[in-house]
Amino acid sequence: MDRAPIPDIYYRPGYALANEIVDHGRAIALLLTDRHIEVLVPLLLRALSDLPFAAGQPGFDAVTPYGYGGLLLLSERGQPSDSDVAALLSALQHWCNESSVVSCHIRLHPLLEQTQWLDATRFPDHTASICFRALTTGIDLSKWDSANQRIGEMNQNRRSRLNLARRHLRVLWGGSGISMAEALGLFRQVYEHRMGQLHASPYYYFPEEYYTALSERTNLGVALAWLGEELVGGQLFLADRQFAHYHLGGANENGLKFNCSTLLINAGAEWAREHGCRLLHLGGGGDGVFGYKRSYGGPIFRYHTLDMISEKSAYANLVETRLRCKDLPPPRQDFFPEYRA
Repeated sequence: MDRAPIPDIYYRPGYALANEIVDHGRAIALLLTDRHIEVLVPLLLRALSDLPFAAGQPGFDAVTPYGYGGLLLLSERGQPSDSDVAALLSALQHWCNESSVVSCHIRLHPLLEQTQWLDATRFPDHTASICFRALTTGIDLSKWDSANQRIGEMNQNRRSRLNLARRHLRVLWGGSGISMAEALGLFRQVYEHRMGQLHASPYYYFPEEYYTALSERTNLGVALAWLGEELVGGQLFLADRQFAHYHLGGANENGLKFNCSTLLINAGAEWAREHGCRLLHLGGGGDGVFGYKRSYGGPIFRYHTLDMISEKSAYANLVETRLRCKDLPPPRQDFFPEYRA
């Protein structure tokens, strides 16, 4: 990782190991090589026998830890040639076959433009495909407005909301006046309060061990917004050498009233600049969420996945078995792997 031209937090072992806690898999680092090309693929191996309808089923599937990963080039050679790509994808399929991996869901990194050189049509029998999933956006930190200490490209409405937030709220960072452990505990309170209001899936309620692992194993920033002595919001950020990423966030009623999210994103951008990053990636979301993130004025990126079926008959059997399972909803064809939807 340290010698990669563009390393990122999503490829670091600490992030993958933290995700073992929430995604119930075993973190591995897959290294694909061909002559002078080396590619790192962080994955979680998940046992098929853990599926509620597949007890005793041998084998695994593999998925990128939550976020953005994909195939990270470790060499300085630049973009791989067509023959390099064919060899790397063949090696990935061979590894799946040798490791009893029925399907592989790789979330490509939108900032690294991996789809420019990755061509899944090289797989025979349509066993893999590159799928466009969503647009994402970020904040160009080179355009920071130093005179006003704010993101340089945010629109007028967002600037007005930042001014409102600054008149009422203050930001406190974990590790500065408050310990990281205490900051994470407070963040978790306000975050889970917001998830409850949104009727979020149980998946988005992370255990204490997850937050502890992030703080001990990654470059984590914890920003808390206060209205007087009341905690009204919090956000988590992750940073590496060139990119920082918004990770999680939440706010209570007063936080929403006084636009704490705008204040915290602005603080996160400043934190990312101080860590030498050139971009704060905000990610994607539904129309409303994405529109909010676009109001900060940054560039737009395209997020894709590489979806591979290495054992077609086993995959089809799993989908069929789920279809026959009366206490589960039917498989979703827009979800990969379909049998896990």
